[in-house]
Amino acid sequence: MKEPEALIEAYCFQSNFYAKYDLRPRGDESFQYVRFIGARIENSVLEKCKAEIKHYKDFSTYDEEGLDWLLRKTTPEQRNRFTSELAELTHTLDSISGVGLSKATKILHTRYPEIIPMIDNPLQKEYKSIKPEWRKGDWCQLFKDYYDNFLVEKTYDNLCTVHGNLSHLKLTKVRVFDILWWSFLKSKKNKIDWKTIRQIR
Repeated sequence: MKEPEALIEAYCFQSNFYAKYDLRPRGDESFQYVRFIGARIENSVLEKCKAEIKHYKDFSTYDEEGLDWLLRKTTPEQRNRFTSELAELTHTLDSISGVGLSKATKILHTRYPEIIPMIDNPLQKEYKSIKPEWRKGDWCQLFKDYYDNFLVEKTYDNLCTVHGNLSHLKLTKVRVFDILWWSFLKSKKNKIDWKTIRQIR
C-alpha cells in the first residue's frame, strides 16, 4: 500500500469522530462510544453485553500493557491463553440476540482499544477466502491468526513506523491496522486503484 499515512490522515479528516475515537474516556463510560464506529445496538442489548464483560473477565491489564507487551513480552502459551479467553468472551457476546461477531468485537475494542481488534463482516469474508477451512464460530483460530500477523517482523515494524509517524492522531496500533484493512477491502470491493486514493494528499 502506497502512502498509508496520507490515507489514514484523510480517513480521519473525513470522519472526525473516528479520528478522536481512541481519545475518549476509558472504563465503563467507554461503552456508549461503540455507536460512533457503526455498531447500531439497542441500549438493552448493550447493557447485557456490559454485564457479560464485567462478569466474565477484565482485560484492563492486557490493555494497559498494550500490543507490544502481548507480542514481545509473553510466551506462546500466554498468548494462546489470552486468545482462548478472548474467544470465549466473544462467543458469549456473539450469542446475545442482536449482537454477532462484528458488534461483539466493536464493543470489546471500545472497552480495550489497545489490544482487541474489530473484526467487521468484510474482514471475516476476506479471512475465509484466505483460509477456506475456517468455520464461523471458531473465534479462537481467528484471533490467533490475527495476532500472528504481527509476529511477522516486517509487518509489525511497518505498522510501528506508520503508527509513530501518525502519533499526532492519537490512534492505537490496532486502530491504525483496522483503518488500513478497511480501506484495502473497500478499494478491492469497489475496484478502486490505489493511485486514486494516493492523490488525496
